[in-house]
Amino acid sequence: MRGLRPNWTVEAARGAIAADAHLPIALLHDPDPDIREAPAYALAAASGRAGEISAALHDRFRIEDHARVRASLVLAVAQSAREHRHEDAAAFTRALWSDPARPAEVRVGAALGWLCLVEDLVPDDLRAVLDACVTPELDRVMASVPWLGRVDRDGAGSTRILRQLLDPDPFRRSVADGRLWAEAEGCADPPF
Repeated sequence: MRGLRPNWTVEAARGAIAADAHLPIALLHDPDPDIREAPAYALAAASGRAGEISAALHDRFRIEDHARVRASLVLAVAQSAREHRHEDAAAFTRALWSDPARPAEVRVGAALGWLCLVEDLVPDDLRAVLDACVTPELDRVMASVPWLGRVDRDGAGSTRILRQLLDPDPFRRSVADGRLWAEAEGCADPPF
């Protein structure tokens, strides 16, 4: 029975987030960017109300002006889409990372999300985007994005995570089947 308790509690927490989704959705509009980022992370873990949550995340993304929160919103959309099998999420994230008018944190966040949503080979144009966008400045912005913090335990930053995602070894395959986030206590787990 001991092995079942964590799974039950995780599912209960995910269900509670979904049941009261209106509360974190309201916090997406808080004046403090740190507060706006937290509900994006929590909402991505919700087990239900996917349409309402996705719409709220997309709505906030369209008006968000804080770099780290923009990256978090893109990753929240991707995580929720992966969980709830939203077919259009890969196209959404691809459109973001391939758009040169988008800021670097959006393009890199979208690239990470896209890599977690598809099993496709990494296209050369995505590699070019990452080569152009991943800089020490971007690493500083992305360092506290919750998704990366949960996976980047040694503080190497987005460069290391991207290198692993782009490498066609077992690590990349673990992303495609969801094991990366579960093993690293990251994307698929609730934010606590």
